[in-house]
Amino acid sequence: MRPFYLLILSLGLAAADEIPAADRLIAEQVKELAAAGEFQPPPVLAVAVSTVDGAAQSHVLKGIAHLHGGWDFEAYRQFCAALQIDPECLMAHWGVAMALISPEPDLRDERDAALRRMIHLVEQGRGTELEQAYAWALTVFFNEGSAASASAFRKVSAKFPNDPQLKILAAVLGRTGYAEDGSVTPDQERAEKELRALVEAMPDQPLVLNAYLTVRAEAPDLRDDLELARKLCQMAPGYPPFRHLLGHYEWRCGGHARAVDAFSQAGELYSSWMKTLKLTAIDCPGWVKAECFRAVALASKGDYPTALAAAKAVAAIEVPAERAAGDGARLLLWEGRTLPIRLLMRRSGQGDTAAAIAALPPKESQQLYGKSSLVTWYYQGLAFLLEARKALEAGNLEEARKISQALTLHGERFAETREAALAYGESSFRLRAFQALEVGAAELLGQIALKSTGTIAPAYNWFRAGVDRQVRPTMLMPPAVLLPMETRLAEYHLAAKEPQQAVDLLVEAQENHPKDIEILTRLEKALRAAGKADRAEEIAAEIKALAKE
Repeated sequence: MRPFYLLILSLGLAAADEIPAADRLIAEQVKELAAAGEFQPPPVLAVAVSTVDGAAQSHVLKGIAHLHGGWDFEAYRQFCAALQIDPECLMAHWGVAMALISPEPDLRDERDAALRRMIHLVEQGRGTELEQAYAWALTVFFNEGSAASASAFRKVSAKFPNDPQLKILAAVLGRTGYAEDGSVTPDQERAEKELRALVEAMPDQPLVLNAYLTVRAEAPDLRDDLELARKLCQMAPGYPPFRHLLGHYEWRCGGHARAVDAFSQAGELYSSWMKTLKLTAIDCPGWVKAECFRAVALASKGDYPTALAAAKAVAAIEVPAERAAGDGARLLLWEGRTLPIRLLMRRSGQGDTAAAIAALPPKESQQLYGKSSLVTWYYQGLAFLLEARKALEAGNLEEARKISQALTLHGERFAETREAALAYGESSFRLRAFQALEVGAAELLGQIALKSTGTIAPAYNWFRAGVDRQVRPTMLMPPAVLLPMETRLAEYHLAAKEPQQAVDLLVEAQENHPKDIEILTRLEKALRAAGKADRAEEIAAEIKALAKE
C-alpha cells in the first residue's frame, strides 16, 4: 500500500492540524434526519466494524447495505447517524466518502471532509488492518481513478478472501460497460463473471445479486436474467431500488405492464419514505426516476392518456431556484419537465405538436435557473424542434428548413458548454440532452426530406443517422428519445415502395425495443403492404393483447 502521507499530498488535503471536525461531514439537511425513520435495508453483508458503540456499528452496516442496494442518500444518512454516536469510527468516514463519491455540488465539502478525516484517522492508527485497507483502496479512486481503485480492492480481497464486499467493489469499479455496437468490453466481461460466480456462491444474499443485475443492466439482451431480477424482489420485496431495477428489466424485455407495476410499487415505497421524513421529490431522485420510467412504460404499451397524466404530474412539481443543484431537482428539471413534451413527440398525433409547445416551460420559469443549471439549453433545443414540426405540419417546408438551421447553430453553441456542465455538476444530464437533440435534428431533417419535391433519398441518410445516434439508456433511466428511430426509417421504406425492407427493419428493431406499440403498429402496416396479411393479423392481435395488459 502507498503511505497515506503521499495520498494526502496528491489529494491536496489539509495537514493534520487542519482536519475538520466530525460534524462537518453531516450536511445541514441530514442532521435532523440522521437517525429518524429508518428504512430497513436488505440483509447486510458481514463486515467487521470497529467502533465504541454497538448502535454505531449497526448504522454503519445498514449504510453499507444501502450503498450496495443503490440508495446513496439512505446510506449517507446511516453513516451520519453512526458519526453522531462515534465521531472516530473509520468505516463511518469511509461510508460517507463512498455515498458521496459523485456528490451533488452542495455536498462536495462534506465528501472532502470525510476524506480528510478518514486519512487522518488511519495516520493515527485507527481501525483494523482491513478497515485501513478499505480506506486506502477508496483513496486510490480519488487519486488514480476507477480502474486503479478496482485493482486496489482486488489486492485487498486477495489478502482478505472471506470478505464478499471487497469482491463486489472490485468488480463494480472495474467494469467498463458495452461498446456502441453492443459488444461487451473485456473489463465488463470480467466484472460480470466475477459477480456471477459470487451470486452462485451466495445465492441467498440479495445485495450480491443486485450488484450483478445492476452491472448487467445495460447489456443488449436481458432476457436470460429477468427471472433473477424477479427473484431479487422476492428476497427483499419492500426495497424500492430493487423494484425499480425489476421495472427496468421488465421494460427492456417487453413486459411493459409488469414494468408499470414494478415502477408503481417503487414509487409508492419512496412516497412512504418521503412522508415519514417529511421530504419531497427534490430529496428523492429514486421517486422521480421511478415515476418518469412508469410513464414511459405506459406509453410503450400504448396507454398514452395515463402516461401523459403521470408525466404532467411530475412536470408540475415546483423546484425552488435555491435547490436546483440537487440530484432530485435536476431530474425534475431535465427529465420531469420535458417528459410530457417527449411523450407527445413520440406519439406525433393530431394536435400533439401544439400540445408539446404549450408544455414547454415558460421563459420566466427558465430564467430562474440560469445561474445554477444549463437546462435552458435543452428547453430551447426542444422549442426549435417543435416549431419546425409545426411548420412541417402546416406544409411550410422552407420555414422548417430555416428553423433546422437555427437548431444546428444552437447545437454548436450547446456543444461548447461541456466545461460549464462540469462546473455545475451536470455533465451526464447535459450529454443526455445533447444526444437527444442530435437524434431529434436528424429525425427532423429526414422528415423535411421525405416531404420535399423530387427524390426522397436524402431522407434515408438522415433517418439512418438518427438510428445510429440512438444510445442505450444508462443509469436505469428510460431513453431520452422515446420514439425508436427505426420507425422513421421504416416510414421511409414504405414511402419508397419497399415494404419488405420496412418489415425486416422493424422485426430487427424489436430486439432492442420488444413489444413497443410504435414499432408494432408500423410493422402491421408494413406487413400488409408487403402482402403478408396473415402475419399482419398476428401482429394486430398482439397489439390488442398489449392494450389489455
